[in-house]
Amino acid sequence: MKETEVKLDDEGFEEVESSEKPQGSGSNRPDMRVVQADRDRDGNVIYSNVGGMWKNISKNGNEFYTLRIGQLKLLVFPNDRK
Repeated sequence: MKETEVKLDDEGFEEVESSEKPQGSGSNRPDMRVVQADRDRDGNVIYSNVGGMWKNISKNGNEFYTLRIGQLKLLVFPNDRK
């Protein structure tokens, strides 16, 4: 796989706070959960929450996700370039 550097600041991507209020008990629930699969003593599968993904829209109207795993924060973009 060839790695290339992409300058995202030229694309107009800037993280902005969502204007929508989170529903529920005041927590900002992720759109998608990130879990890690593990096994217990009996061999049953256990899923541990390790993070989440939230959908965002940039000021230019481009959609992207914010992925958080522990203290790590990543921006996830669709791979639509040719």
